[in-house]
Amino acid sequence: MTRRTGFLCGAICAMILSLLANLSIGPTIIPWQDMPGMLLHFDEDDYQHFILLYQRLPRALISVYVGALMACGGVILQGLTRNPLASPATLGINAGATMFVIAGAYSFDFGIKTQGAAALVGGVAGFLGCVLIARLAGRERDPRGMMLILSGALSSMLFLGIANAFLLSDPVRRLEFLGWVTGNINHVYADRLYHFWWIGVLALIVFTLLARPLTLITLGAEKAASSGVNVPLVTALALTAVMFGASSSVAICGPIGFVGLVVPHIVRPFVGTGFTVSLPACAATGATVCLLSDLLARQAFAPYVLHTGLIMNLIGGVMFALTVKRFYLSAGSGRET
Repeated sequence: MTRRTGFLCGAICAMILSLLANLSIGPTIIPWQDMPGMLLHFDEDDYQHFILLYQRLPRALISVYVGALMACGGVILQGLTRNPLASPATLGINAGATMFVIAGAYSFDFGIKTQGAAALVGGVAGFLGCVLIARLAGRERDPRGMMLILSGALSSMLFLGIANAFLLSDPVRRLEFLGWVTGNINHVYADRLYHFWWIGVLALIVFTLLARPLTLITLGAEKAASSGVNVPLVTALALTAVMFGASSSVAICGPIGFVGLVVPHIVRPFVGTGFTVSLPACAATGATVCLLSDLLARQAFAPYVLHTGLIMNLIGGVMFALTVKRFYLSAGSGRET
């Protein structure tokens, strides 16, 4: 067994174990071997059955969904932009989706389904705004790609500032989005997962189909074109899938930050840069990170439950600082990334 295969198998096993732990551990311990019977023969009068089906299972499914999509989106963005700091959170996708959801809900009283459509439009607008600012600022004269990240930070601050302005305009309704806007994996968002899950599944299918041509593109556009890859089409499809997948995650539980930044750096030393292996490895590892973060948010200060976004921002902030130090502040960081 090669190192890449071994890591992939280990990542999948870690995801399964994290899923079982997430479903089992809580104020009421549910033995994992009893779970299949509980789900197949649900008894609405049994407290453990109710907890498993209506609270822990939705949280676990949302964790897997968000973690897999954000991590895959991050590794693709880092590969295509050749920037180690690229992710849905740092390139304006999450912030754009957040602002459009809140603006639509406040201005036009959008329902859940329409909020999902607004999130997709907002994610695209956030990314395009980031790219536009970077080009106007002269990204071509910035070989390290820092201008793109600064543009993403600027556009994110703009979008989130507008979102906060809407929230402050109606203190009563603000409570409806206060948890969501910080990024919060919660069973109350199960209906959002029910409406939007198919978007993420389609995005993952697109990632899988494009894994080989994307790998060739990262080796060089000319080499990819000489191998028969339609570089503009593949790039556009991959970026669209990233924007839609990340935006659907935001529509479900708000902007869960930094999963897309952290996970590729965990996975890449073990599996390399080829997307054929790195994509499933990132999906499994991203799901594991979100599952464990959700478990930590529920158990760290029990009976009080933290917002998962706080845990993810803490982890991601430390990782962001370490990544900046490694690629931009350390000796020899002047090379192209």
